Amino acid sequence: MDYIKLNKRMWPIALLVLVALGVVIHRQYMNEFPAFIHAWSQTDRYAIAVGFLNNDFDLLHPETLIYNKQFPHWWKHASETTITAVDLPLHEYGVALLMKLFGTTSPWVFRLSTFVVAMLGMFFLYKIAFKITDDWIKSVFVGIMAMTSPVYAYYFAGFIPGVLALSFAIAGLYFYLKHLDEGERCKYFSISMALVGVAVLMRMSFAILLVAIVCFELLRVWKKETTFGNKVPSVIIAVGAVVGYMAWNSHLRAMHDSLFLSGLMHADSWDETKELILQAKNNWFYQYFSERQYKVFLVLLGLSFIFGKGNRREQRERRNRKGETLSLWKFWSIYVFGCVLFLFAMAKQAPDHDYYFIDTFFLPCLMLLIFVLNRLGKTDMQSAITFVLLIVVTADVLIEDVNKNLKDRRDYTDRAYITSQNFEGSEEFLDSVGVPKDAKILALYAYPQNAPFILMNRKGYTEMWYDYDIVEKGLEEFDYDYVVIENIRYEKEYEYHKQFLGRLVRIADNDKVSLCRYADTIVCNSVEDFFEDK
Repeated sequence: MDYIKLNKRMWPIALLVLVALGVVIHRQYMNEFPAFIHAWSQTDRYAIAVGFLNNDFDLLHPETLIYNKQFPHWWKHASETTITAVDLPLHEYGVALLMKLFGTTSPWVFRLSTFVVAMLGMFFLYKIAFKITDDWIKSVFVGIMAMTSPVYAYYFAGFIPGVLALSFAIAGLYFYLKHLDEGERCKYFSISMALVGVAVLMRMSFAILLVAIVCFELLRVWKKETTFGNKVPSVIIAVGAVVGYMAWNSHLRAMHDSLFLSGLMHADSWDETKELILQAKNNWFYQYFSERQYKVFLVLLGLSFIFGKGNRREQRERRNRKGETLSLWKFWSIYVFGCVLFLFAMAKQAPDHDYYFIDTFFLPCLMLLIFVLNRLGKTDMQSAITFVLLIVVTADVLIEDVNKNLKDRRDYTDRAYITSQNFEGSEEFLDSVGVPKDAKILALYAYPQNAPFILMNRKGYTEMWYDYDIVEKGLEEFDYDYVVIENIRYEKEYEYHKQFLGRLVRIADNDKVSLCRYADTIVCNSVEDFFEDK
């Protein structure tokens, strides 16, 4: 069979390879409770899914499990509800439905759902690469490079919404390329706007892609390559949905406060911006892609310049047949420019948030890889065997790298991990001592904020920091029924926070956490007093 014809029939094999790669990378972590790097954000999203089970699946009133929220009062004010402002939690809503179906809130439900959506995203990435390169082997390789990116591998079966929004964005970009490729059919543009619009609703940073598409279309109109009138309704619907939900989200924030950042976090000066970006580079550069991935890319880039020159005739023919190849560089430039502006706008977040890369530069980097591979020309049947062997060897090395990285990210002395272990089984413990499901719990010094409440299956108040004024505010003024504290935390912190911990009266414990009430005066003058049987 002719290799070119065979190419188009290989997508099931490509999909199987990518799914198998995903299983190999994440099989041992599929029921792991969120901990380690960015456990805070991950448990917040997990709690939203659990919240939909508690509010009868009210999508427009998402909630977590805590009453005192970070914004705008820095945990010092308790709302009457656990409702929070947040980007539209479509995936969390779907996860809640699956939890209802399976009868469990175990982490594997959330992780499996994320995994499936992420795999669909990788399949559409394959289709984008194939549309540009006409080569299934190169297209599979792009997927392998994406899935072995350390930061993407860490989150692609996790709880952060960026991976889900990225999948919708990739699918939307595919249909936009199909729109460019197949005679300006408005149907594909409408599908693209719908998918990218969903990505923006789930994660506002993907507005960069939406704006890039609209700007590129306007540039094409200016060059008289297309018209825009028939596309206006799709753009209005997508932008209108985003603006409408932003308005609703502002209402939720005003009424109920929020656990989630809603504004820009730009630096105060150009010097600070440069310093923050340098910190982000030092912290995450080899997490965005591994050192070996950068080397692979540089080798491919060099080969594309050496051997790509011989493919100029083929490139010219392709440009005549499919006008998008030359134009895509301009689109890519607009997209990258938007990512740079976003980086400046959120500079204060960059040093501490690796997953912002998934929201911004990750997809442009993958597009650049596709462009480089395209310069190498098509693969014939004879060279395909060599390419496959090279990809298998490369993939094996990259998988080894990413598995090591995933292990390195799991520090079992991490505070979030220790909290998750201490609160494991706490729901059954509280049930056994007669604590009602609707009792409000104040979780003292348990980190991160929603983790103990997910595991206790109760709502309450978080006091995860040690700031005197925040803790005093919670203990003295919040309307809680019980205080829960990890035993190890009590032992370590008693001497430093005796004015609070000395007033805790232990009611019961399960050797890991203690259920307490808060007394008017100090009743425990030592750690031994607290744990003494009474």
